[in-house]
Amino acid sequence: MNFDIDSGYSVDVKNSHYIRIHASEEINNLKITFLENHQNLKINKIIINKQVPLMINNIRLLLMLGIIFFITMIFSKTPIKNIKFNQSYMFVITFIIILSLFLVFAKMASFNTTIESSYQYKDLTLALTKKQFYLDIPVPEELNKLNNPYDPNARANINYYWDYAYFNGKYYSYFGIVPCLLTYLPFYLITNKMILNCQVGIIGIILFMMAGFYLVYQLCQKYFSNISYIWYVLLSLFYLAASGIFLFISYPSIYNIPVVYGLFFATLGLTFWLKSIDEDHFNKIYLFLGSLCASLVAGCRPQLLVIFFIAIPLFWNSVFKKRNLFSKKSIKETLSLVVPIFLVAAFIMYYNYARFGNIFDFGANYNLTTNDMTRRGIVFDRTFTGLFYYLFSPIRINLVFPFIEKFPIKTAYIGKTIYENFYGGFFAINIICLLSLFILKFKKLIKNKSLINFGITSLFMAVLIIIVDTQMAGILPRYIGDFGWLFAITTIIIILSIINNKNLDYKYGKYLKLLIVLSLAMNRLTYFAENLLLPYNPAFYHKLFYLFTFWF
Repeated sequence: MNFDIDSGYSVDVKNSHYIRIHASEEINNLKITFLENHQNLKINKIIINKQVPLMINNIRLLLMLGIIFFITMIFSKTPIKNIKFNQSYMFVITFIIILSLFLVFAKMASFNTTIESSYQYKDLTLALTKKQFYLDIPVPEELNKLNNPYDPNARANINYYWDYAYFNGKYYSYFGIVPCLLTYLPFYLITNKMILNCQVGIIGIILFMMAGFYLVYQLCQKYFSNISYIWYVLLSLFYLAASGIFLFISYPSIYNIPVVYGLFFATLGLTFWLKSIDEDHFNKIYLFLGSLCASLVAGCRPQLLVIFFIAIPLFWNSVFKKRNLFSKKSIKETLSLVVPIFLVAAFIMYYNYARFGNIFDFGANYNLTTNDMTRRGIVFDRTFTGLFYYLFSPIRINLVFPFIEKFPIKTAYIGKTIYENFYGGFFAINIICLLSLFILKFKKLIKNKSLINFGITSLFMAVLIIIVDTQMAGILPRYIGDFGWLFAITTIIIILSIINNKNLDYKYGKYLKLLIVLSLAMNRLTYFAENLLLPYNPAFYHKLFYLFTFWF
């Protein structure tokens, strides 16, 4: 009788020291094969038919108590449930608690072990210290001689720098320059050392967490101040999760850095704009800060510049009805809005022109990777493939930690399709976001016309970004960060409108909470499913494995 047993072992995890074999007959021969090569492997002894001792996992007990407390706090009539959302200190306290939990988990997961295999930002930092935009790294002469250097087959035998932008005989970084200016460059100038990509990624994630809590706080304070504190916490966490924060946490690599920083500036810009708008006048400081943050998105992730479109409904009445923007009587307010936009745009346009001779060219099409981006074009046939897999591909569930696995992408499109398999489409993971598709059904409930148009525009822009990403880059899980936050905004507006009505809150509130908690749980599983802890921190991975699969 032969068995193929895939069992993880870790010295630090006592549960993994025991392997249970459920055989139907007596076993005479047992062969153990180690799948990974180890320089030093010492086995003291192997005991057959050893009685497994009773092992109580204290962390599991605390986790279960925490879950019970969390569920009780949300779904039962506890005193905390009746605390109204009406104090600014709630935002501060909540964020500090969530941040503390995040930092503890980050330490446990040992993010500093993340492989530093991409150096585009490092090379850009060194280039900027020399007051130049091209990267000071050698370009093979063979690459310069190619008729089409962007054809991966043509450069198959050339030793070139992977995923760098190549243009007119020089290498460039097509990753947004703003994260470099804010983190890499200052750190290098102060310490003469290069900060790690994973450290920059963690900084960006923390900033985005802060901005997410602040956005939901401002949205609630401005339009729905009667909601309970519990709803504020749930919706803030939901906004972050739907925006893809767990995917970014799972692997804070260089590819996620521009997206995370772009989300931070887009979220903070939107928050400042909301805060700047009063019934009869504007707060010029917040108006200026909102425009500044929104403009800096261009130097991170240009796709997220849709923030300017979704902001149109917020300023519509001020421009066309009240005339307290873009009018003779509102010159200071108008300047506060447009000056930072023009200043940042001028710098970004100069940066693009100095590198690629075109003020609107960010250089992504010149990257040396798996396909020729300069000839990718816009092909209608790719559109529905992207929409389906980004939004509607189902979840594959099993009973082995982390309980979900990737859904394979298949297409009949005869051409180059760039893709990575998903753990499920956006709506499969965030099922409550299906509400956003029916925002027109909630027009009477939402009441505020600007808020309705704000939600509709966010929904439309989310779909547009999916199409653009599919056509320009492909179908990749990390691009959920480009559009997930937009679906989340529309969904949050609908949920707040429902729970703001006491009758509807009583009738549907528990179901909405259940769907939010389910979405948070599914997003959390995508973090574990990335399985990156296994190669980088196997002890911690196996602790999680036996923590959740307690029946082994």
